[in-house]
Amino acid sequence: MLLACDRGPSDAELDRMHEEALAANREAIAAHPLDYEANFSLSISGQVGKPATLSHDELVKLATTTVTTHNIQDPERTTPTEFRGVLVRDLVDRFQASPAATEITFVCADAFRATVDVADVRANRMLLAIEADGSPIAPDDGGPVFLIHPVDEASPAYRAKYTDRFWGFYVTDMVVGTEEPHLTVGGKTFDRDALAQLRESSLDVVAGWKVDWPASPVKLRGVRLADVLAAAGVALPPHGHVIVRGKAPIHHDKAKPAGIDVDDLDRCPPLLALAYGEDGKPIPARLGGPIAMAMAPCDARYDGAPDFHWITMVESIDVVPP
Repeated sequence: MLLACDRGPSDAELDRMHEEALAANREAIAAHPLDYEANFSLSISGQVGKPATLSHDELVKLATTTVTTHNIQDPERTTPTEFRGVLVRDLVDRFQASPAATEITFVCADAFRATVDVADVRANRMLLAIEADGSPIAPDDGGPVFLIHPVDEASPAYRAKYTDRFWGFYVTDMVVGTEEPHLTVGGKTFDRDALAQLRESSLDVVAGWKVDWPASPVKLRGVRLADVLAAAGVALPPHGHVIVRGKAPIHHDKAKPAGIDVDDLDRCPPLLALAYGEDGKPIPARLGGPIAMAMAPCDARYDGAPDFHWITMVESIDVVPP
C-alpha cells in the first residue's frame, strides 16, 4: 500500500484532471442553459444529526461571513478578493456533525471532490462562498457555491496542505464522514446488509476514478451490477441501457446518461465496489464511496473515458428500453 501511494498521480496530473473536469462541466452548462442560481442547492449529508438540502435562497440568508483572501484559482489577479458566504464550521454545528467524523468531502457538479479535515474546518475560516467583491460568482469562476480557503490569514502549514485542487467549484454536496450504503434499484432499496447477501466479486485494476486513487493496480471488492439488477427483479430489455446515477449532478444529465448497455453487462461486467485493498477497507467518501462503479477491462468504448463510466457515490440504478 505504501508503494501504491508513492506511485499516485503527481500534482501536475491532478491539476490536469481538474482542468479537464472543469472544461467538461462548462461544456455541459453551455449545452443546457438554465437559471443556475435558482436551480442550485446544497445538500448536507453523511454523519450528521440533521441531513438537509438548502436552496440557493436559504444559503444566501446564511451567508453572513466575509473572508478577504487571494484567490489562488485566479493567479493573474494580484489583489485579494472579498468573498461572502457561509463558514463551513457553522454548517458543521448547525447540522450536528458526529464527533466521530474526521473528514468532510465536498462534491462538485462535475463529480470532482475536495476532502478536508474537520479539525482544520474548526480552526480556520473555510468558506462556501456565494459572492466575490459584492457580485454573485459565475459558474466559470466557481459559482454559484465556491469552496474557498482563507490563505491570507492561514498558517504556512495550512496553505501547503490545501493547494488549489482543494478549492471546489460549483459545490452541490457536503458529506460529513461517509454515508452508509443506500442504493435504489428499480424501486427496491439495498442497504449494506442487503448488498452483503449478494455474491461477492472483485477486480484487480488501475482505478479509473480520478481523485486520490493510486496509479497502480488495486483490488476492488463488491457486487456485480448484473447481480444487483437480478436481485431487484429488474427486467433487462435487449439493447436497453442501464443508467447509473451518482451523487453529482453530472450523473443526472438526461441528455448524456451514464452507465452501460444491457448487451454489454456480461462482456464488460461492472462492479459496484464497496471495499478496496487487500484488507478490504470500506471505500470512504474521500475516495468516492460508499459505493462506486468500476469497469472491468473491456474495449475502447468503455476504457477510453474512465471518468464517465467509473461513477462515484452511486445512489440509484434504472434500466430503460432502447
